[in-house]
Amino acid sequence: MSQRASPLLKLIFGVCQIFGVISLLAQNDSTKLILAQSGDLPIVLSAPHGGGLAIEGVPVRRGQEVSRFVTKKDMWTDQLTLKLADALEKKTGKRPYVVVAKFHRKFIDANRSADLAYESPEAKSTYDAYHEALASARREVLRRWGSGILFDIHGQAVNSKVIYRGTQNGETTAHLVKKIGREALAGESSVFGQIARQGIEVIPALGLKNKETRFTGGYVVRTYGSESMNAIQLELGRDLRSPKNNSETAKKLANATVAFSKEYLPQKELSKEGRARK
Repeated sequence: MSQRASPLLKLIFGVCQIFGVISLLAQNDSTKLILAQSGDLPIVLSAPHGGGLAIEGVPVRRGQEVSRFVTKKDMWTDQLTLKLADALEKKTGKRPYVVVAKFHRKFIDANRSADLAYESPEAKSTYDAYHEALASARREVLRRWGSGILFDIHGQAVNSKVIYRGTQNGETTAHLVKKIGREALAGESSVFGQIARQGIEVIPALGLKNKETRFTGGYVVRTYGSESMNAIQLELGRDLRSPKNNSETAKKLANATVAFSKEYLPQKELSKEGRARK
């Protein structure tokens, strides 16, 4: 859109984007299968594997010729993501963008490309709606702040008390690393450095040379972590996301995110001229 466009036209354009997402979610009754919330922070939270709902008319995936095929859901990651959003809102007075799958992973794996994510044509509209919600949130963040970050929330069963980092070894945070340096990804003031300060073990350990080897980041972070948008996959152990502990984990993640945001994320929205508002 031209910088000379009137405020009214920009408002109309923004409303059309919102209604476009609503319309897409309405297909196949996807509003019941996807939770999409707008926000007022340059932060997007995604949880593609925590849902438990069936999709009417869609059979369970069989996964023929699909590598690393998984149908189990990441238990309690949907709850944790919403609690993290609540904790961020409590600390900042503003809410992040949130996109959470309510559908079960055995029907659609939203952290895969479309050709690998589902097998039934009836699943397409739900898959598309999830990713359009993420794409819309990403567009809004870049339009309003110029840059931002997406956290993709997952669960892992390797170590119950650890959070693994997944960024394709910095590729999905290329904007942040190029602008600030690798310390913004793996240093003391990085989001994982801030998480470690909250008493949670992180892998890889802090250090500019330490590489991601096990959970390196999937389709969501590879797709939306580009240009000025950074994306990090968080793989949380079972103890951290359990019902007993997920409220405390959410608070610690919120503390870490706020500290990281103050250091590295835009604090003001862009004006019409592309300058930070005073």
